[in-house]
Amino acid sequence: MSESLESQLKELIVERLFLDIAPEEIETDAPLSDYGVDSFLLLELIVALEEVFEVKFEQSDITADVLKSVASLAALVKSKK
Repeated sequence: MSESLESQLKELIVERLFLDIAPEEIETDAPLSDYGVDSFLLLELIVALEEVFEVKFEQSDITADVLKSVASLAALVKSKK
């Protein structure tokens, strides 16, 4: 894939969570909560990540720190590949 994992995650976040912003407006290290992403949306996102990146997350993988930003999500996905 030519696109970076971070770019793919930003597009996925905007597309799946119906955010009213452009993917490139999401700062990689900014808390997702800054964009209105709440715990309900994070659950949606986890399902989407498993589907799109063909990874499986354990309950123990899903922590507040991991779900904090695009950068932390990218690290999680990479760790599962």
